[in-house]
Amino acid sequence: MSIISSKAEHVYKGNALLQEAYIAGATRQPTEEEIKAACLAIMPYVMAQPSRQVFDFLTKATGAYPGQEIVRKVIDAIQGKATEE
Repeated sequence: MSIISSKAEHVYKGNALLQEAYIAGATRQPTEEEIKAACLAIMPYVMAQPSRQVFDFLTKATGAYPGQEIVRKVIDAIQGKATEE
């Protein structure tokens, strides 16, 4: 069972319709507008870094490194765009 399915089952116990809706929302592809918002959110940071640091951010798979803040900014931008009216 995936993390998303597990979460849906936990949050919406016994309500299959809400579980399906949660999974559909959690697994959807981001819109072009959300992708653009994410790019705009991280661009000032990326442009301010020496190329080696940007390379390290793009190639590291795990561990604590400055790229985590970029990821948080991207998530915030995507979520902000997704909930915008």
